[in-house]
Amino acid sequence: MNSNLEPQHMGDYDDDEISLVELATTLGEEKKLIFGLPFVVGILAIVVSLFLTPIFTAKTTLLPPQNSSGGAAAAALASLGGLAGLAGVSAGGTTADTVIAMLQSRSAKDKIIDQFNLVDYYAAELRSDVYKTLDEVVRVSSDKKSNLITIEVDDKDPELAAKMANAYYTVLTDLMTRVAVTEAQQRRQFFEDQFAKAKEELSNAEVKLKETQERTGLVELKSQAEATIEAVARLRAEIAQREVQLSAMRTFATPENSDYRRVVAELNGLRAELKKLDKGGTGGELGLVSAGNLPEQGLEYVRALREVKYQEAVFEIMAKQFELAKVDEAKDGGNVQQLDVATVPERKSKPKRALIVVLSVLAAGFLAVLIALMKGAMRKAGGDEESATRLQALKKAWRLRG
Repeated sequence: MNSNLEPQHMGDYDDDEISLVELATTLGEEKKLIFGLPFVVGILAIVVSLFLTPIFTAKTTLLPPQNSSGGAAAAALASLGGLAGLAGVSAGGTTADTVIAMLQSRSAKDKIIDQFNLVDYYAAELRSDVYKTLDEVVRVSSDKKSNLITIEVDDKDPELAAKMANAYYTVLTDLMTRVAVTEAQQRRQFFEDQFAKAKEELSNAEVKLKETQERTGLVELKSQAEATIEAVARLRAEIAQREVQLSAMRTFATPENSDYRRVVAELNGLRAELKKLDKGGTGGELGLVSAGNLPEQGLEYVRALREVKYQEAVFEIMAKQFELAKVDEAKDGGNVQQLDVATVPERKSKPKRALIVVLSVLAAGFLAVLIALMKGAMRKAGGDEESATRLQALKKAWRLRG
């Protein structure tokens, strides 16, 4: 049985050896093509790559804000209770994805386009074309481990590439100043608005007091009347604070909530005390007189002065909260930090001429081998009468179709 199989196996080995010899022979016959085509393509690739415009890449690295909670925030929220709810404070902080989205926003692109006049620089017909170009030449990425953000800018001018990369940091800083994204920034923005409003209202009250003084001729009152005015102003300021706190608590607490009921009770007590001083009662042990018992000719002045005192009390409260919010924002690290400033690149990043030449030579070599094998197959088919007939029929069919 083995003797019967041995000739067959020997025949298979001979066929494989003959096939390899034929393949090597075919390639040897087309050695000029196999070596010549890659050589010519390699020379052309070198020439073409030398004419390609060199591109330089400038890179800057940013450190996004780190999440934290400072003591100033706790002090601010403790002093006003539910007022934080009116500020729209969120629990989350700024993530690297948020910063990347801001860098890739239309607002950021518009600032870069206007700063460097990119519409003319890129010879674009429409501003939207510049948006697409920026998406191609500017790459923003983040490292998940280190949380660092990298901005890379490609351009034929290395100085412009470095300036644009650094400009993105400046644009991001401006955007984060305008748009509050961290919890501390939201608090600071809210109290800043309230502080500005209180400042304006205090200024208006002072102007009205001056007008009243000029009209009535009154410039001062007795100490007892001034004490009454200060007490009323203090009560009105505390009532305003409780009302704001109560409005904030309505967003998350029911009327049965113990804190809610406590604030309501405090508010009612303050209103009752204010009504007593404002319309006819006395201040009891404090020895205060009612504003209604003041001389009629001084009543207008008293009311104007009382409004000033009230606005001063509100102004002081909001100024204190605003300062605490600014301290908290500084501790929160809400500002992006530029870890590595983009410098003018000394070496081009592309085109990679060596890689272009190597890939071109390899592709040409593969094509040359394929052509050599096809030519060998055609020669072999020409020596066989049956294969030659089929080859002629194939050529004829293609000619007729052409």
